[in-house]
Amino acid sequence: MSIELIIFDQDGTLYPRSHKLYQETRRITKQWILSNSDINLNNIDLIYDLLSTNYPNPYLGFMSLGLSVESYMENVFDKIHPKDILEYNPILYEYFRNNKKKKVLVTFSSPNYTNELQNTLGIKKYFNEILYVKDTTSYSKKECYISIANKFNVKNENIMVLGDNFENDIKPAIEIGCKTVLISEDGDAKNIEEFILKNMEDYY
Repeated sequence: MSIELIIFDQDGTLYPRSHKLYQETRRITKQWILSNSDINLNNIDLIYDLLSTNYPNPYLGFMSLGLSVESYMENVFDKIHPKDILEYNPILYEYFRNNKKKKVLVTFSSPNYTNELQNTLGIKKYFNEILYVKDTTSYSKKECYISIANKFNVKNENIMVLGDNFENDIKPAIEIGCKTVLISEDGDAKNIEEFILKNMEDYY
């Protein structure tokens, strides 16, 4: 089956988890949790890791502490300016500029943060649509994937999903029959550049 549409995750996929932007997001998230809970500073790293383990979906983890998704958007993502941290990636830009497949972004981040990030990378205009998980009823990427397939009238097997998180990005796509690429050290490609170089001809 040929790929007609590619769904991209954003953070950790279009730039790596090791990037200082990703680390800054983690730092501010921990500050936000400390400011809005009874968690002790000495325990924040342990609690953060436990949340990631017990609640792969970050929204559900924060909600378990009595924190809201809206507060997460406002006090974490909207406090970060990707243009001050993220670098333009010419390999990524050229791939998006030349790739003629339909492209959709699905992200847990806020619209303000995403707009600034995508404009910094120079690829926002190449997405056919951007969906925010915060706007779904189930806070699930699966809901986004189903909506995309219906809107663009593309069969699930003709959709490819790229993401760095198996539980949030890849597993929901597998469940509905999409093709998947896990972007991680132990995944299908170590980073987005490796994926592009391996698949450049197949997806143009």
